[in-house]
Amino acid sequence: MIFFRSLSFFILFLSIPLKASSLLEDYWESIQKTKAKFELEDDSPKRFRFGFSNHSPSVLHKESLNHEVFWFCQNYIQKYHSNFPYPRFKEEIRSHLNDLYGDISQNFLSGKTSFTCYSGWKNGSSLLKIHFFLNEETFFPFRYDHYNQNGQLYLTEEDETKNGKKDSFTYYSSAGCPKEITKDKNDFGAIDEWWYFQNCKLIRIEYDANENGFKERICYYENNKETYCEGVGEKEEREAILLESQEKYKEALKVYRKSLAEYKKEVPIGTLRTCSLLKKIANIEYNEKEFSSFTKTLDEFFSYRVCESDSLDVLLYKSYYYLYVLNDYVSAKESYRKTAEIYRKVHGEISPEISLNLAYAYLMVKEPKACLTSLEKLNPRRLMPYPRFFLYYYRGSCELSLGLFEESYVNLKRAQILGGEKVFLPIVYYKLARASYATKRESEGKLWTEQALFLDLELFQKIESDPIFVNFLESTSGKSYKRKYYLNKVQKP
Repeated sequence: MIFFRSLSFFILFLSIPLKASSLLEDYWESIQKTKAKFELEDDSPKRFRFGFSNHSPSVLHKESLNHEVFWFCQNYIQKYHSNFPYPRFKEEIRSHLNDLYGDISQNFLSGKTSFTCYSGWKNGSSLLKIHFFLNEETFFPFRYDHYNQNGQLYLTEEDETKNGKKDSFTYYSSAGCPKEITKDKNDFGAIDEWWYFQNCKLIRIEYDANENGFKERICYYENNKETYCEGVGEKEEREAILLESQEKYKEALKVYRKSLAEYKKEVPIGTLRTCSLLKKIANIEYNEKEFSSFTKTLDEFFSYRVCESDSLDVLLYKSYYYLYVLNDYVSAKESYRKTAEIYRKVHGEISPEISLNLAYAYLMVKEPKACLTSLEKLNPRRLMPYPRFFLYYYRGSCELSLGLFEESYVNLKRAQILGGEKVFLPIVYYKLARASYATKRESEGKLWTEQALFLDLELFQKIESDPIFVNFLESTSGKSYKRKYYLNKVQKP
């Protein structure tokens, strides 16, 4: 009988999963899905977990994830780039892990969503570095750096648009400087941009956006800065830039539109120059509060697929416009989601500003779980005090909506300590009061409520309609504030 009880307890103990690090677990799962996507044999060391029905460990250590990425790289290079060697022996593997791969998990925890695979580093063999980025749930290769037998970089192939096709090719001189870059920017399968360098510095870019054999635009550079462009619509654009520098925005807007019209006659398809001109037009329209024209310009901008790779600035305008000008939180939510996705693709990391604004949009459309998801990958230690205030405030607010009162109290208290702007303090105090009363902190709840009403008496309307404040409303302080609030309402008219 004692043996049976012990065995039952042991089985129960093995069946209880311990909580793993959610962020590292997400990246682990992404690696597993990436292996399946590329049909790689999974010979990497397995993680052991207590329990009979789950093959994942209860605690995922950084070293485990680092090794998992390393073994993924080994298998990927072996299968898809078999002409390159890969490290097989103990000393070579140790050298790769320490000198090349480093602490990949720390990069993930810091907001980076990319890693690099390395072929074997042997004398007399060519070398390859493959850069991967996280595309939704799986990692995807987007850049290939080729080195010769002497370890000199001679070619970089890149998928700039991250759509699965190599569209940029950089050729290097023996000194390691770029000497020429060719690009397929319109994704038609042929080269339409030529970048030329001299002594490591960009001197000229030639464009044939409609691929008709005529270079409709040539731009010249000094010290890697654009100095002058020749081609269709360039004269009008230079005039518009001059007018804008003189703060003659209405006139500049007209000339920018004329430049765009001239360019579209020659190149009717959307190109990066089309996107650039539309961005300049949208910028002026937004600042001049011509919102009707602004929304039409945005619609045209996003009708061109090529503009997506250059859309971050415009998306930020659009998202901010929806969120803070129109208070259209549903549209802001969708816009910020798109912005976050493109920012991650372009920069290989998460933008705290975008994540915080997305969380606010989710909060306002009453999607608290999505709000917390938007915030979960932000590391407070990487944030300055001001954005850290919003991280804790939004997190606490969303937890409050979900009824997670203890967690909410902790995060709102952190926000209150950081302070933020004075305009936010009354609502922070009000929410701290709610969390306090919900967790039976009666005296604290009374204190926070009084501070909230002292700064903003209009909050009394919210308090009066909330059953959680019933004890406060029946107290002497509550009755006093009620008289004061209704007296103010009588006096204001």
